[in-house]
Amino acid sequence: MSFGTRKGSVHMSRIIGIRHRVKATAEGEARPTQVVVLRSGGHLDIYELLDEQAELDFLREQFPTSFRSVSGDEDLSGFPNHHFKLKTLKKGDAEPASNLLRIIDGKRFVIQKVADTFDGLQKDDVVAMSLGGSGDYFAFALSRRGEEIGVRVIRMPTHALKRERGEDDKSDDALLLAKLASEKPDLFHDMRPRDLAIIHLREAQYARIEAMKARIGCEQRLRQRFIGKIFCNSDGYFPEGNVEKLYDEAKANDVVLSALLKEEAACELRLKKSVEASEVWKRVFNDVEGMGPAIAARIIAGVDDIRRFPCKEQFKAFAGVHVLPDGRFARKRSGTVSNWHPDLRQAFFLFGDQMNRRPDSVWGRKLREYKVKLRAKHPEPVKTDKGVMRYADGHIHKMATWRTITKFAEWLFKEWKKLEGVAAAQEVNLRKAA
Repeated sequence: MSFGTRKGSVHMSRIIGIRHRVKATAEGEARPTQVVVLRSGGHLDIYELLDEQAELDFLREQFPTSFRSVSGDEDLSGFPNHHFKLKTLKKGDAEPASNLLRIIDGKRFVIQKVADTFDGLQKDDVVAMSLGGSGDYFAFALSRRGEEIGVRVIRMPTHALKRERGEDDKSDDALLLAKLASEKPDLFHDMRPRDLAIIHLREAQYARIEAMKARIGCEQRLRQRFIGKIFCNSDGYFPEGNVEKLYDEAKANDVVLSALLKEEAACELRLKKSVEASEVWKRVFNDVEGMGPAIAARIIAGVDDIRRFPCKEQFKAFAGVHVLPDGRFARKRSGTVSNWHPDLRQAFFLFGDQMNRRPDSVWGRKLREYKVKLRAKHPEPVKTDKGVMRYADGHIHKMATWRTITKFAEWLFKEWKKLEGVAAAQEVNLRKAA
C-alpha cells in the first residue's frame, strides 16, 4: 500500500485508524477505544480496546485476538491474568489442576482458555488519530514507542474530520481515519517532539490542579475539625488567644497537610519547567508582560494544539472570549448554552487582571485605550428599566477588560499559527534534505 504525504510517498504495510474514547460514561456505559487496521489489499481488522490495559497491550503488540483451550499439564506461568478466559470456581466444583487455578482478589478461578494470537503496533505502521481530546496520552505513548520501532503517528484536526465525515455516524471514525490517511494524507500532521512536550505540559498542569484541590480540601477539613474541637470542648473551657493563629499552628503540625504542600510545590516546579521548555512559551508567551508560566500553562493546556482551530472565530468561541451576534460579550446566561472551555476562559480572565495591574505594559496600555473609547461613547451612566446601572465606572472597566482580552486572543491565535507555519516549513526542508 502506498502512503503519500505532502513531503513524498512512503510504502507502509498497515494503516491503523484509532478513535480514542474515555472507557466509561458517568452512567457506566462502556466506551471502548475503537481500532481499525487497514492492511495491504484492503483487508480490515477491527478491535475494541476495553480499558487502558488493552491499550498498553496493543502498544506492545500483545493485544489478544484469539484464544485457545488449555490442557491440564501446560505451563501457563508466563501469561498475565488478563490473557486468560476465566471461570469462577464455585463451591462443589471439581478441584482443577494446580496450573489452571488462579486466585485473584481472594476469589478462585479456573483457566478455560489462553490468548493464542496477538496484534498491536508493528514496524512501518502508520497510526492515524484526531487532534486533541482524551487520545493525547495514548498518542504520546504510541509516538514514543514509534520512535523505537519505526512507526509514524499522524493526527488530523477535528474540524477537518467533521467535514470529511459529513452526515455519517462518528462511530465509524476509526475506519474513516484509516481511509483518509491512505487517500488524503495532506489532511494530517505528524506527531513531533513539540507535540509531545505540549501533552507532557498538559499532564503536568492537571497534576498540579489535582494537588492544589487536595491541599485545599485538606485545609477545609482541618479547619472544620479545629473549630469543632474548640467549640465542643467537653471540659467547658476555650483556648485563649487568636483563633486564626491557633489554626495556623494546627496546620503547621499536620502531617497530611505538610505532605500535600510538598506535593503541590513539586507539581508547580515540574509544571514551570514544562512550560519554559515548550516552543510556544519561548516564541510567543515569554515576551508578554504579565503572562507568567502559571497562566500560560492554563492557556497552553486548554488549547492543546492550535491547529485544531481553522480560524480565530472558532478559537475565541472555544475560549469563551468571543462576542455574541447581538454585540454582547459571552457569559453564562439563563436559557443559553455556555459551551466554551471554562479553564481556558478563566486563564484569559486572569491575564486580563494582570493587564490592569500593569498599566504601562503593552496590553495594559491597550486596556486604558479601550476605557477611554468606551467612556467617550458612553459619557454618562444609564439606568435600565430593570433598575440596573449601566456604563458606570465598574461596568466600563469590565467592558474594556473583556474587549482587550478578545484582542489579545486574536493576537495569540495569529502568532501561534505563525509559529506552527514556520515549524511546518522547517519540517519540509528537513525531509527534502534527508
